[in-house]
Amino acid sequence: MEEQNNKIEFDIVIDALLNDEAAFPIEYFVEFSDILQPDLVALKKVWNQITPQRKAKLFENLEVIYEADYTKDFSQVAILGLDDINGVIRASSIRLLDDIESRRLIAPLVHLLLNDLEISVRAQAAASLGKFVYLGELEEIPEQDLDHVEDALMQVLVSDEHELVRQKALESIGYSGSEEVKSYIQNAYLSANNSWIKSALVAMGRSADDFWEDKVLEALLNPNQYIQREAIRAAGELEIKSARKLLVKQIIQDTLEEENWAVAIWALSKIGGEGVEDLFQSLLEKAEEEQEILFLEDAIENLQLTNGILPELDLLDINEVDESRLREFSIDDDDLSDELFRDSWIKSMERNLEDEDDFDEDEYYDDDEEIED
Repeated sequence: MEEQNNKIEFDIVIDALLNDEAAFPIEYFVEFSDILQPDLVALKKVWNQITPQRKAKLFENLEVIYEADYTKDFSQVAILGLDDINGVIRASSIRLLDDIESRRLIAPLVHLLLNDLEISVRAQAAASLGKFVYLGELEEIPEQDLDHVEDALMQVLVSDEHELVRQKALESIGYSGSEEVKSYIQNAYLSANNSWIKSALVAMGRSADDFWEDKVLEALLNPNQYIQREAIRAAGELEIKSARKLLVKQIIQDTLEEENWAVAIWALSKIGGEGVEDLFQSLLEKAEEEQEILFLEDAIENLQLTNGILPELDLLDINEVDESRLREFSIDDDDLSDELFRDSWIKSMERNLEDEDDFDEDEYYDDDEEIED
């Protein structure tokens, strides 16, 4: 009742939106979440009266709020924005619909992919359609819907479309189990273009196919941090056990770029296995920043689920990792002491790493699962 009393009359919000002479009050942005039908109708009536700059600022702030709080639902406003004359608004609208799995989005997204004049919008549409390939593989949408999405993505992939759009199409269709798709992923990976290699790794991670294990392991050592990041992510998505010790080594040595470090932690939480929780607990004991602590606690919880030691956990309460926690962490070499690793293989690795000249890279892969040259 108190929440209803605190709700701002939407005509006041609209008046503020139309007033370019004053800053739009911050507290008004949340009024666009779960917007009531009468308020949506009122917004549609004045939509074309809102200046492009004002509208762009509105959507920019809605995205910030959405990324910080996934309980906010701006989907009705985002659907309205799909037809806006400004490509910035159309692309932003697609992003605001990331978590919406309604089949009604397939037709407008395919239309934007194939017909929009803006590269950024077509690329965003290609990226967004991936969730429907995934849902189709799970048989959660009708087969004709899956065919419609895959046909559109393949049409783009084999066309002379801008590379960015084609790369996003490849990433999205990576969810498909098609042999034809596998050949496109292989060709992209073998190209000399870093952007295509990165997209190929994204597609590999989404494929649920252990066929790609050797390629992912190989890419874990790529000097390009963006390629390496997608390889780390793919290793986690594919739960590649033979990647475990290399990832642990990279974390212990603190050789990873900050965001890659966090992606590696989360990948290890999905791979699981011996010694990983020891590492996470040691990092947690040394962590000082709140975001880092929360992230490591999430990773430990996910690891325990992976390792099958949470019998009493309510699966309905498990959420995806908060991507905002995948940043701004750095681990000093001094933070990783021998005592914290007890008698695991990680402790043995630490001793070996004290003398880099004596370190044998292949020794620390799982048996018979070495990276191929």
